[in-house]
Amino acid sequence: MNRAKFIGESIDFIHRYTMKSLQKTAEEHGVTIPQIRVIADVYAHKTVSIKQLSQNLKMTQSTVSDIVERLIVKELLEKRPNQKDKRLVDISLNPKLVEKIDESISEMANQALVGAIDLLTPDEQDIVEKGMKLLVSAVREKMITEGMDNYDFIDILYFSEKDKQGK
Repeated sequence: MNRAKFIGESIDFIHRYTMKSLQKTAEEHGVTIPQIRVIADVYAHKTVSIKQLSQNLKMTQSTVSDIVERLIVKELLEKRPNQKDKRLVDISLNPKLVEKIDESISEMANQALVGAIDLLTPDEQDIVEKGMKLLVSAVREKMITEGMDNYDFIDILYFSEKDKQGK
């Protein structure tokens, strides 16, 4: 198997594991993966419209609207008229949920892989981290070269201010 194929299949495997772990955690909290995706996007943007959510999540507006309505019933999201255009509706997190998310956001984001990484020695963990930084850096460079979106969260996670300014 060539190197690129092995790395691609490895990333797919880790993604499947992460999604299954998230699904298990979501089910324990009474929400679905699509609902978690909506909550995460609303959290990231603070306030967002159904149209923007559907574009961000690559879902139809009707699907997003249905998910939002279910999350409003569960008192996880709130819906308010847009201040500038009363025909539009702004979606935001219920303030109680924001407090819970703020308290454990890093734990929630990393929970799926923590157990697996803990199976490695500290030296092995360093090797994996260095390898991931190298791969992400190369992918980032390729994205810039090809004029693709360069997601800010990758910069935040993997690159120092000096690296960002130098690119």
